[in-house]
Amino acid sequence: MADSPRYIDVDRLMQEVSVEQVAAFYGIVLPELQRRGDEIRAKCFLACGFGEPTGNRALAINAADPAKKWKCHQYGCGKGGNLVSLCDLIRPGENAGGRPRGERFKEIARDLLAMAGRAPVLRSPADAVQALAHEASAAPAAAKEPERDAVAARPETLINLPLAQSPIDKARALVTLDEKFVRDVAAMPPAGSRYVRSRPFLSSEVQTKWRMGYLPRGKAGSDQSGGTMRGRVVYPMLSERGEVLTWFGRDPEFEEKYEAWVAAGKRDREPEKFHFVKGFHRGLELFGQHWSRLKEPAFRESLQEFGLIVVEGPNDVIRLDTLGAPAVGLCSNTATAEQVAKIARFAKSVAGNRVTLMLDLDAAGEAGTQQALFELAKLDVNVRLGWPVGAMGEALTARQPEEISDNEWTILRRELSCSAR
Repeated sequence: MADSPRYIDVDRLMQEVSVEQVAAFYGIVLPELQRRGDEIRAKCFLACGFGEPTGNRALAINAADPAKKWKCHQYGCGKGGNLVSLCDLIRPGENAGGRPRGERFKEIARDLLAMAGRAPVLRSPADAVQALAHEASAAPAAAKEPERDAVAARPETLINLPLAQSPIDKARALVTLDEKFVRDVAAMPPAGSRYVRSRPFLSSEVQTKWRMGYLPRGKAGSDQSGGTMRGRVVYPMLSERGEVLTWFGRDPEFEEKYEAWVAAGKRDREPEKFHFVKGFHRGLELFGQHWSRLKEPAFRESLQEFGLIVVEGPNDVIRLDTLGAPAVGLCSNTATAEQVAKIARFAKSVAGNRVTLMLDLDAAGEAGTQQALFELAKLDVNVRLGWPVGAMGEALTARQPEEISDNEWTILRRELSCSAR
């Protein structure tokens, strides 16, 4: 391969490249774009550190501007920049807050060159398995990435490749990462132990069934496979066929870190609750989507009784599973178009075309419920709410499915069964 030119005219490239090209190159599933003249409005999709859901028109991008200038109008944010800063805030790897310098700027310049079709693409920053292998590496310096000509012709349709099919040895080795998990609370450090003990349904047997558990940090010089997942409660994202697509981790100390962040005036970046490997397209998947589970004989009655339940997080799915209720998780409080289409397909295949929405009872969950309700209804799915109004009064205030007790589920199930008739 010939060396890239020493000088890259970034100003000219910004004129040639569209926001849609940037998103496709980095593997970002864009929210709905609203256009009025040359202005694009959308829910903010940038990793700018603001950390709170925005309105559907918060991000304004001037598509006619040579530099594609943008500004976030969400209250409390107000960040802005050009196409280079936008690239910095969605490109995998540690961003520079929208002001890339040095090697980060050079990498973005080369990316823009490739987006404009003026340079071969030897690797895609959105390749999830490559990113996972990199993050899981224990080496102090990243190993040289192998050139893979197959990526040069990057498919337009985004996919998440199973780890077992990765061309990267380190990624393939992570298929059995769960063999290193600790599931005995007595053997976990205090934070991990508190996290599991506060969720009694997460017995060692349940953790084993779901291939989840606490991944210890390990001592210096020991096996460090798992990289950025260490010190977290780790879950697998399985494909519909049950293959491991990636692992993602929940920080057991998130609540303490979040309170400290709020007390400090919300300066710096908001603490990360769930860590997904950069480049993994989580908006394409649902936690608990593997068909071997959804077709379990024990679920047939429940699926016909109140349909497929849609929740937010992995613990919500697992808790309802222990109660005999089939659920899938968004790993978010809003559903992407791909997730909505998959939910509709599942509902029509195994649940009598019925879906029960049971997102968290908070402002974000209520907004996500309305969005999912509208989108699923457009696909002719019979949708209803999983928190019956008046069923339990004050007991259902600010609740999550993972918090439901056995007695509460008995009441909720009766209400759901009656409303299905």
